Amino acid sequence: MNIHQVSVSYVSEQDRFLVRINTRDDEEVRLWFTRRLSLGLIPLLEKASAEQITRQASPRDLAAPFDEQRRQLLENFQQEAASYSSDFQTPYREQITSLPLGPEPLLVTEVKMTPLAGAELELNILEKLSEKTRSLHIKLDAQLTRGLVSLLSQALTTSQWLEADIGVTVKINAGKAAPDSETMALSLDDEKPRYLN
Repeated sequence: MNIHQVSVSYVSEQDRFLVRINTRDDEEVRLWFTRRLSLGLIPLLEKASAEQITRQASPRDLAAPFDEQRRQLLENFQQEAASYSSDFQTPYREQITSLPLGPEPLLVTEVKMTPLAGAELELNILEKLSEKTRSLHIKLDAQLTRGLVSLLSQALTTSQWLEADIGVTVKINAGKAAPDSETMALSLDDEKPRYLN
């Protein structure tokens, strides 16, 4: 899969991240990332991204002349800077010709990460629901991994999943006789329930 763009958006109605990946061949795959999966995956992707940058860096030869050491350090710095230089300004291209996994996003239940030679990271993304299994295999270079981490982190902020006080809106409708519905805000950190015996 020749990845062209990645988009991560928080869908509040589903309380999930919708990850869309389009290719240079105008194909798009769609993935649902749940809260549990995302909170476990982001630190692992951050670690894998740091390891990719380390693997692509040339080892320093301390016995080399100073000019050679400086050149190696500069190359390593340029490679690391390139991994952080993703384009977040270009809008996601909506024009697609095919959906290889179908129109329904794959609900990610498992992700297997394998570091490859040449500082690439292979992701084996699985949806295991009862008897039905779908999968996607993608390879990410250091720049794509770093970009995915940034997009997931931005979506995490939008989702407010790490906020201590997440407000939930509950609508109470008294039936057909009451045309207006009363809205109440319910905080998940309210008092503990009281039990009446």
